[in-house]
Amino acid sequence: MNYCLYKMNFTAPLHCGRGDGAVSLTNTAMTLRADTIFSALCNEAAMCVGEKAVKELIALTKNEKLCFSDTFPFYGEELYLPVPLCPLDENAKFDVKNRKAIKSVKWLPASDEYFRNFSDYIHSGKMFECTNMQKSFALFRTDVKVCLNRNTQNSVPFEVGCCEFNENCGLYGVIGYESEEDAENILKLLKSVGVSGIGGQVSRGFGKFGLQKISAENKSALFIKQSIGTEKDSYMLLTSSLPKEEELENALDGAYYNIVRRGGFSWSPYADTFKKQTQYYLVSGSVLKHTFEGDVFCVGENGKHDIYRYSKPIFMGVEL
Repeated sequence: MNYCLYKMNFTAPLHCGRGDGAVSLTNTAMTLRADTIFSALCNEAAMCVGEKAVKELIALTKNEKLCFSDTFPFYGEELYLPVPLCPLDENAKFDVKNRKAIKSVKWLPASDEYFRNFSDYIHSGKMFECTNMQKSFALFRTDVKVCLNRNTQNSVPFEVGCCEFNENCGLYGVIGYESEEDAENILKLLKSVGVSGIGGQVSRGFGKFGLQKISAENKSALFIKQSIGTEKDSYMLLTSSLPKEEELENALDGAYYNIVRRGGFSWSPYADTFKKQTQYYLVSGSVLKHTFEGDVFCVGENGKHDIYRYSKPIFMGVEL
């Protein structure tokens, strides 16, 4: 499979639920998960092309001809990856002096050097210089909006949590593909999604972005593409996803992971809003000893068509 990377340069604040059960309107995540990206692509395909295009997109992903990562932050030309969810070795001595700096590190620059340094930290417990990893990518805030009460016709204020990306910052993602034509079609759809907006509250102008394909010569992109699919002792998940039932036991054997709730409501131009089945996914950054295939799960039926949730992973080989 081939891989290309793209940047989302946001021109408006982003509101996206964190998936932790918090009040969705006043809390927001900074990154977008792959199932959110996939749902946005399906909706855009339905509106721009038709229902046939949605079925083709689902078939391509089910047949592993297309796959997607979560999105992660970038600063300028430097791309960042989640810190691997891997504990210290039992013989490592924790660096108490730098514990606050260690706790604040959420993202690693995508480079062989930083992942080697992190591996050394896992084995020794001594933290390396981490100034470069404490960047602030976005400003989180709460905006006050107004809606009209349908019964009283009075204006009702409400709060919306959002994040606004700092200058030269935004999100990037990875697309895996077999056909160049399929990759270009997905990038065109994503560009169209950027005009409409992604995440929540798009009708109020949130979530708009410009799309940019990342150069194949970008050093961070080269490291990521070379690491994807590489056989190693451990594999870091780049896509929040869930193994199929028959894969679950093997996938979790020796794994270090967190989980995130995936639920919410579907929207379709062909049917009414529908509450989707809730699932719990392994988050990107989880470290596994065994890979899995995942699936595109059917999570409901709204009377007109099935509702799907994306769960096909991309793995990056790591030495920890």
